[in-house]
This record gives sequence, structure tokens and C-alpha cells, in this order.
Amino acid sequence: MARPLRIAFPGAFYHVIVRGNQRQDIFFDNQDREAYLERVKRYKIELEFILYAYVLMVNHVHLLIETPSMSISKIMQRINLTYTQYFNKKYGKVGHLFQGRYKAFLCDRDEYLLSLIRYIHLNPVRGNFVKEPHDYPWSSHRDYLAGNEDLVDTKRALRFFSERILEARKHYEDFVDEALGQGKNESLYQGQQQQILGSDEFTKEVEKKIVGLDRPIRKPSLQEILAAVKEVTGISMEEIASRVRNKQVVLAREVLVGVWREYGYKLLDLTPTVKRDLSVLSRLSKGSDRDRVRKTVDKVIKYLDAYMQA
Repeated sequence: MARPLRIAFPGAFYHVIVRGNQRQDIFFDNQDREAYLERVKRYKIELEFILYAYVLMVNHVHLLIETPSMSISKIMQRINLTYTQYFNKKYGKVGHLFQGRYKAFLCDRDEYLLSLIRYIHLNPVRGNFVKEPHDYPWSSHRDYLAGNEDLVDTKRALRFFSERILEARKHYEDFVDEALGQGKNESLYQGQQQQILGSDEFTKEVEKKIVGLDRPIRKPSLQEILAAVKEVTGISMEEIASRVRNKQVVLAREVLVGVWREYGYKLLDLTPTVKRDLSVLSRLSKGSDRDRVRKTVDKVIKYLDAYMQA
């Protein structure tokens, strides 16, 4: 399955997650953490991006970044490359430090800014490193409590609470403390096809800002996918879910699974509709890579693209 391209435009707002390769530790001591933050600060000045929040864990990093001009790819490439060079030289290692491609969720800033800041700052609490977020020295939470602007642009977010800085900081602290004890908020990871966190309206606004977009960003719904599979193969959902095993029905099942996978959905979520367990769907998924099935999958996706752009 082809990886989606990074979406970039002036003013884009991202929740970036960088993990160690095979979940290995990327920080062995405080000097490493300081070295990473030095690079964030250097490229923040050089590439002129806005940093709303960060947290350095043992094997991963969260960054909340707005890009007024420079692309997120260029920013993360500079930070990750130079930190990898530092790390490998210090510890006598070679090769990749970070896990494949970092995740960058393009987010609706107005809707998610405060929730993401709180979520990021509570990572050390959820990971049982500390009981209170202010006890963890390697996040920007303390910057918000003190109103520091050395690395993080705290005032931009604090203004959502109050124009008076002291009052804003107190409201911010209360806002974070309200979520103590809560688990991981999965909704902050449920992005669209291009890893977009926002409503359909936000996604449509993003599409308008991107030049040369050849595929809609919004993922089609299950019903839209089923309708497209039927349109292209002539096989209905009832037949797909039945026990019929003729070639055309089996082909339609493989096509459905292939399209479902292409749009980044989990196979497990398809089991109630197809009425097959995960092991069967996995076999169908392998079949979707056969040439004939692949061509039909492409036809269904082309049909869906045209439908959603109409």
C-alpha cells in the first residue's frame, strides 16, 4: 500500500510523534535530552516554526508544531538527522535511530490545540514516570506554569484561557489537572486518510489549500466503499457476507478487503460486516495483491475518488 504524502501548507498545525527504531531507547541520559532540545531550538529559529508543546520520553518524542512557511518534512528531517549523527557518534553506533517514518497528524488547531497540549504534558503521568506533570523535567509543562518563552510559544495557547497572563497560567494548570487519572485519548489518533485530525469541514478546507491534490483526503465510509465495490464488481454486500464461494464473489471479497486496507482501515473493523474472522480476512488481504484483484481494487478506488470529488 502506497504511503500517503505529507500535507503541507502555510499555517499547518501538526502533532508529531517520533519513535526509536524497533521501539529502542533514543535517550540514555540527560545530556541526550539536552542535545535533542538544542536541535529543536536551533531549527525553530532557522526554519521559523512555532512550537506549542513537547515531551521527551525514553523511546519517543511528541512535538506540537505549526509551520508558517517551512514544510514539516524539512523540519523533522533536520532535527532527526542531526540528532542521529550526535547519538551514533556518542555511542559508537551506525544506521537508523528512529523508526521509519515519523507520524505527523495534521490537526484542526482551533479544535484540538488545548487538548493536545494537555495530552502531551500528561504522557509522563500515564507512563508512571511521575505522579504530577510538573515533576517531569523533560516536557514544556513547566514552561506553561512559569510563562517561559525560551523554546515554547506558551502565550499563543495561554491566551485561550485569559489575556491576563497570571490568570491564564492558573486556568491552564487547572485544565491539565482535570485530566489526571484519565487514560490515553484514542480520539487524538483517529485521523483521516492523510492523518488529519478534524471534522469533514476542516478536511475540505485543507483540500482547498493544497495545489495539485489528485485524491480526496477524506476517507470514504463503509457504505460508500460497499457501494463502489458493487458498482465495479456487480456483487452486493449480501453476497459478500454469504457463504457463496464462486469466483466472482470471492474476487469481490478480496477487492473489498484490498480497498479497506488501501484506505488505512483496520481489518478487525471489517469482521462484523463480512461475517468472517480476522484470520480469513488476512488470507483475503493476501489475495488482494494478485494482479487481477489489484486492478479491480484500483478501479474501485478510482470510482470512489471521482465520487468524493463530485
